[in-house]
Order: sequence, then C-alpha cells, then structure tokens
Amino acid sequence: MADDHNFVRVFGERNTGTRALIRMLSAQKGVRLQAVGERGALNLPQNSDLKAMIDETYKGKWRKIYRDAVRDNEQALACPTKTWKHALPIWDPAFEEKRAHVVFCVRNPYSWALSLARRSYHQRGPKTSGALDLLTRPWLTVARDNMDAILRSPMELWNGKVAAYGVFMQQAKVPTRLIRFEDFVADPEAEVRQVLRDFAIKFENVESVVSTKDTAITLEDIATYYRQESWKKSLSSEVVATVNRATDWEVAAQYGYYQLNPTEFPPLDTTWRNWFRSRSLTSRSGFQQRSGRRSILENNRSPRLSETGGKPSRSEL
Repeated sequence: MADDHNFVRVFGERNTGTRALIRMLSAQKGVRLQAVGERGALNLPQNSDLKAMIDETYKGKWRKIYRDAVRDNEQALACPTKTWKHALPIWDPAFEEKRAHVVFCVRNPYSWALSLARRSYHQRGPKTSGALDLLTRPWLTVARDNMDAILRSPMELWNGKVAAYGVFMQQAKVPTRLIRFEDFVADPEAEVRQVLRDFAIKFENVESVVSTKDTAITLEDIATYYRQESWKKSLSSEVVATVNRATDWEVAAQYGYYQLNPTEFPPLDTTWRNWFRSRSLTSRSGFQQRSGRRSILENNRSPRLSETGGKPSRSEL
C-alpha cells in the first residue's frame, strides 16, 4: 500500500514530457498523484449536464472552447495542490500541509518553440502556418494557465513559467526537483529513479513508456533525435532571432540553455543543402579573391626583389 505521504505533483509547460513522466510515476505503487483521500480537480459530477449540453450544441473548435471554459471553472475552485500541470505554479502552504513532493519540467526554448508550432495545444487564435508565424503573434491563454489573458508571444509562457519554477523552489518547504527534457528523453528510467531517490520514495521496476502521441516513433528514435539535437535542422535564422529576442536568457542560463547565433542557420524557405552550398561557394569565391590579391602583390614585388639580388630593399625592412 502506498505511503500516505508519497504525494508527487508534476508541473511543466506543454511539450516538456509531463505526460510520460506522470505515467512512469503513477506506475509505482509507492507514489500518489493526489493527496490521500482526494480526487482530481476536473470532471466534477455537478458539471456533467453542462458538458452534455455543450457536446449537443457545439462542434469542432467551438466545442473545445466551451469545454475549456468548464475546465477553467473547475480549476478555479481547486486547491493549489491541484493546479493544472501546465499552470504557472505559486507556492502555497497547502503543499506543505499535504507533504507534497514537486517536480518541474523544463525544455530548451528553441526546441520548445518548434514543438509548440507542431502541436499548438490550447491555441485559441487563428491557426498559424509555422514557428515564425506562431512566435510573432500574441497568444491567448486559458484561465488555468494562471497568467495574463493575452501574452505578446507564446514565448512568454516559457519565460513566465520557468521563472516561476525557480521562485517556487526557493520558497518551498517541501522537496522539489527539476528535470530537463533533454536529460529525460535521453534516459527516462534513470531520471525517474533519481527523482524517487531524491524524494526518498521506494520504487521498483521503473520502466519507460511508449509515446502516446505517435506510436510509430520508438523511445530510441526520440533519444537519438534529441541527443544529436536534430531539431536544430528545423530552425531558420529568422526563428532563432525571434526566440533570441523573446526569451529571458538570464532565466534560461540557470538551466543550461544559451543563445544560438542566427547567422549559423539558413534563412526561411532555404534548405540546409542549398544554404551550405551557397556558403561554400561564397567561401570559395572569397578564397579565390584572396589568392588573386596575393598573386598581384607577389607580381608587383617580384621585380623589386630581382633588382636587389633577391634580397628585400631597405624600404621594405
């Protein structure tokens, strides 16, 4: 039977591995994802009729918007320890009262921006065509994000929440742990085992979980992709420059994330192959021009050298 005090809460922005982490933790008999005797904040019985009415009345995106509003209402009534996993968390004595253990998940801002462009969870505005389009538009939050209703850019989700994790950990009177997405996908079992050790929670047979989003991708595929930072091939100079301007790099540096140089990436709508080819041609042209200049100088100097018997004249010393 699980120890009543092995209550673990996970927080992380969208696309930071929270789903897989929660599934791995919940597989352990010694872990509770809710405080003892409590249930989750969502799907309250008193809202079942309202949800049924929404499902009968609306379809597609409108149905999603109305159902999101119900979830926001339910979260607003919840205890701080039941805050949405993607919310900006704020320290509250309830975490100490319920003897919580809190895990925060962070991810490289460039990689995170690309993932949000691919899967724009809870995007309430018009559909965007790519990362640059997404990052240069204002972002409408859902109420349970626990942030301003509108943000200048979705990168403010990353800035605000990652900064909040640091503040929470400084104020917390409970055990906390931070996991970098890159470390988690490289070896999820090792990361989860370390979290449980740090929390002094007994565990056994920690096993990775298969992606619930794309079953065609294996765990090894994911680990290799991020180990080699293959996501960088999806960056353009414009996207890198936009992320650079929008990211709080003082916060990012605390977790080992640093700025990339936009000049090291191809412009939008230019393939890496064509970009490398153009750079190679430019470099070769520059080399030929420098070689040509050397030849001219050598030719200009040759007569003078021959006039002095192969020795430099005094004016050259």
